[in-house]
Amino acid sequence: MTTPSSLRVAPGTRLSGSVTPPGAKSGTVRALLCGTLAAGTSTIVNAGSGDNIRAMAAACRVLGAEIEELDARTWQVRGVDHRLPGRTELDAGNSGIVLRLLTAVGAATDHCSVGTRFADSLGRRGNHEIVDALRQFGADAAGRGPEACPPLVVGRTAGLHGGTVSVSGRRSSQFLSGLLFLAPLVGEDVEIRVHDELSSSAMVATTVDALGRAGVIVEVGEDRLSYRIAGGQRYRPAIHPVASDASSVAGILAAAAAVPGSLTRISGFQGNDHGTAALIEAFRRMGVRIDAEGETLVCHGADEVAPIELDGSACADGVLPMAALACFANGTSVFSNVETLRFKECDRISDFCHELAAAGAKVEERQDAIIVHGTGQVPGGAEVFGHHDHSVVMAMSVLALRSRDGLAVTGWESVGQTYREFFDDLRSLGAEVC
Repeated sequence: MTTPSSLRVAPGTRLSGSVTPPGAKSGTVRALLCGTLAAGTSTIVNAGSGDNIRAMAAACRVLGAEIEELDARTWQVRGVDHRLPGRTELDAGNSGIVLRLLTAVGAATDHCSVGTRFADSLGRRGNHEIVDALRQFGADAAGRGPEACPPLVVGRTAGLHGGTVSVSGRRSSQFLSGLLFLAPLVGEDVEIRVHDELSSSAMVATTVDALGRAGVIVEVGEDRLSYRIAGGQRYRPAIHPVASDASSVAGILAAAAAVPGSLTRISGFQGNDHGTAALIEAFRRMGVRIDAEGETLVCHGADEVAPIELDGSACADGVLPMAALACFANGTSVFSNVETLRFKECDRISDFCHELAAAGAKVEERQDAIIVHGTGQVPGGAEVFGHHDHSVVMAMSVLALRSRDGLAVTGWESVGQTYREFFDDLRSLGAEVC
């Protein structure tokens, strides 16, 4: 990777205007893969365009898909109808969901290697859970070291079979999502059981929805820990509407709320996902006024920020921007049940708390929680690091906007993983970013 550069975000005076955040990475990458595995042409509406989405699109092209961008937010995918290449090498970019989905589907090829150029970020994330589960399907699967870090190498040399397999969902729900994508390619009945807990049922619901639109029916147990996919199902072409990206919406909402007197319109908002409603409700509990006008959210800058106690599992993508905003409350906020944040592009608990403290905020970390002792103000005036993580970059920018002296954000380029236009949009709203 290139050496990260620094960008200064000055304290804000007033933000005003309209921005349109991108379509969700989670929905777009799933739609791309569904379209790739289908026979015929699928259409993705409100597609995102971040770096991680580009990585999935490039990998799908390697798998044989023809992908055309009709405009900035509409893509067409002509699929391969389950006919995957025999041997292939794929690049997952810096995205865990891209890595896990491609690894699972790659098990239906003779030999597939899924790697990353981001050795200090995605390259350090373990995947032994999905490696263990793929072996239960009869696949050859291996990773680097005991944690099975990338590159991951998979294949069906021994032949895939159905039946019941188990997987851990404690560290990430992405392992389960990958297995759900593989199941129709096995050709037999498959039952997947989560043997411990599921870190993000909302993201699994997003997977089940995407598969359903592509003609693959998943029977979900009442406890959301068992999933059955009948054999003989095939991916079919479909229209895939994509929700607005939750992490991007959270970042721009928190930025808009951070500067008192601001009035920001978030246009083209598509809230058709599992978790956006919880995200907006959490901001409102923090004293942020958000009005809904059709496909537009109107966010008012908060004169006062209220502390909050939040189970962050329902809206994990929004926890970091909300925690940054909570630094300006008068009182303690607790964002709990978020251990899954430790296994993202960086450790979003330890690494993020370190940067908040460097900026002058008072924070504590727990294994599964971020605790913010809000004092109403943060001095800033420091240089902070984005840790190769778009969510950290956006959250530190939120902190800068309400801080006394602003912040220099090193590694700001990582925001392009999901929201390439984030800093351009801040400038258009009147923020001083240079």
